[in-house]
Order: sequence, then structure tokens, then C-alpha cells
Amino acid sequence: MAGVVVKGRFPRRRLIRVVCTNVFRYMFRGAARNWLRNIGGTAPALSSMTLLLLLSGLVGMVGFALHNLEQVQAGQASLLHVYLRDGVPPADINALWARLAKDPRIASITYTSKDAALARAQGTPGLPQLAAATDSNPFPASLDVRVKNIDDVAAIDSLVRNDIAVDAADPTSYDRGAYQRIQAVLFGFAVAGLAFLALLGFVAVTVTMNSIRAAIHSRRDEVTIMQLVGAPRWMVRGPFVVEGAITGALSGAAAGLVTFGLAMLGMTAEPSTFTQFAPGITVTVAAFAAAIVFAAGLGLGSGSSLISVRRHLES
Repeated sequence: MAGVVVKGRFPRRRLIRVVCTNVFRYMFRGAARNWLRNIGGTAPALSSMTLLLLLSGLVGMVGFALHNLEQVQAGQASLLHVYLRDGVPPADINALWARLAKDPRIASITYTSKDAALARAQGTPGLPQLAAATDSNPFPASLDVRVKNIDDVAAIDSLVRNDIAVDAADPTSYDRGAYQRIQAVLFGFAVAGLAFLALLGFVAVTVTMNSIRAAIHSRRDEVTIMQLVGAPRWMVRGPFVVEGAITGALSGAAAGLVTFGLAMLGMTAEPSTFTQFAPGITVTVAAFAAAIVFAAGLGLGSGSSLISVRRHLES
């Protein structure tokens, strides 16, 4: 008679489940409990990291808005308004147009009449008052020349300003060095912002590492016992890294919420002004910036803790 083999009910699965439950309890629940117990030593790291992440989020959104503003200014700087003198014959305008159309540096040419120039000025701050101060239309007709390369605007200005069809008193809208001044200001802002964030980041990482070092020293006996019984390195280091990740996650969440809230406040309070001075900042961009701030906090906290753990547990 053949024997019958009876298998157990997946004891291996039960073992895996028990191991995973115990690891989770030790790595995460224990780390959270220790983090709450050491909240006094963690508070400086939490506050400094929150401040760093908040400023990083705001500087990031301001930098994004300034980049978009630079693109807008570059587009405006590459558009040269060639102002035509009053009463200029159409033949002179056509001759100037044909002369410009042959230039390979020019992308497009459009004509703006005096009435169209007046209508355009109505939407520019300060110009409606100028138009209302006189009975006649003070804005001249113009040829709006779009240049392919912004560096060629000066050459096109020199080409047209002495033409017979152009107004001798105010020939073009060219402002020498305007775009270069904008770029210089933006570059200075970027350098100053990055230097300040680097300094604050160094302070936040140092404070976080010191708080983890204090937690390691306060639990030195527990760590020594685990090392003596042969606990693997990841089990000894893991709770401290999780504690740093908790600090970073809470800091990132707080900073991300404040960043998103400030952006929403600006968009809802003065939508037109906010769009003018911070182009490109939308709800999606603000939410994306908040998510990046949260992820940066999580990485900063866990990374700082890992450095501190490797330095002090192996020393």
C-alpha cells in the first residue's frame, strides 16, 4: 500500500509574515516611538530643516518665475519698433519694408497704424494718461521688426534710424544694454540665493546629524547588545535612518504646505498682478513645487541620518 504525504499549511509563508511584522514593528514603530521620546533633541533639526525647505521652495518658484520673465523680456527685446514720421508717403514705407525684408537677420515685419498704436497704449500702465493729456494721437505708426537673434537688434537699429521714413526725433524703441542689465540682475539674484541656501543647508544637515548622534549615544547600550548578538548592520542602522526620515518628511510636508499656500494666496488675491510679476506660476506648478519640497525633505533627513550613523556607529 502506497504511503500518503501530507504537507503543512504553508509554514514558510507564516514565517515570512511574522518576520516582516517584527521588522516593521522594530524599524518603523520603534523608530517613531523613539523619535517622539527624543522630540526635544530633534526640534532644532526639525525647525532648521523646515526653514531651509520653505526658503528652497519659495526661491525655486521665484527662480522659475524670473526665468519665464526673462524669456518674456527677451521676446520683447528682440522686437524692434521702428517709428515712422507723421505724414510719411506710403512709397517711403514700402521702400523701407522691402529693404528690411531682404535682411536675413529679420524674422518678420508687421505694420502698426497710429490708431492701433493708441489702442495698444491703452493697455500699458501710465500711457493712457499721456494719451488723455492731448487732443491728438501722440503715438506714431511703426514697423514692428522681429529679429531672429537678440544680439542683432543694435545692428538693425543702426540700419534704419537714418532712413527717410523714420522719425528723426524718436527713431526706434531700442534701449542699449536693457536686456544685459536684466540678465545681470537675474544672475546676481541666482548666485546670492544659491549661496544662502547652501549655507542654510549646511546648518540643517549639521543639526540633523548632531541630533542623530545624540540619539545614538543615548541608546549606546541597546546598540552594543544588538551588535554583540550578531544583528545585521541594516537592523542596527535602520531605526536611526527612519528617525531622520521622519524629521525630513515632517519638515518637507510643513514647508510644502506653506509654499503651496503662499502661491495660492498670491494667485487668488491679485490674479492679474501675480500673473504679470510671476508668469508661469499656476496651481500645477505650485503643487509640483510642494511635492519636490517634500521629497527633498525626506531625502535630506534620511541622508543626513545615514551619514551620522555610518560615522558614529563604526567609530
